[in-house]
Amino acid sequence: MTEKTFDKYKAVIDEWLINGRNGTKAYHKIYPKSKLRSSEANFRKILVITRIAEYVKEKTDKTAQESQITFESRLKKLEHLMNLSETSERYSDAINAIKEQNKMLGHYAPDKHDVQGELKIVREIKR
Repeated sequence: MTEKTFDKYKAVIDEWLINGRNGTKAYHKIYPKSKLRSSEANFRKILVITRIAEYVKEKTDKTAQESQITFESRLKKLEHLMNLSETSERYSDAINAIKEQNKMLGHYAPDKHDVQGELKIVREIKR
């Protein structure tokens, strides 16, 4: 990959991070002659390029550091939201906070749905 191409791909990533992570629109903005369908496919191809993946990590790490968003701070915020939800008897919000914490901690795969575990949580919250 040439440096010129790398710079354009970085511009696509920068646009993607700015626009709410819409890869198709980001690619299409930098490559306006591309069709939307090919923009989607080409954006996905860009994301798997090692240099681009490193650039994405560098940018997201820098943003997190600048805004002091850490894994631990997110967990603490979720804990706080969970407690507020329980206090106000908004059990679905508490369950959603617990789910998010579990995802962050790797307690279960995000695509699995543990109905029994959720029912147990609801019963414990209602006590």
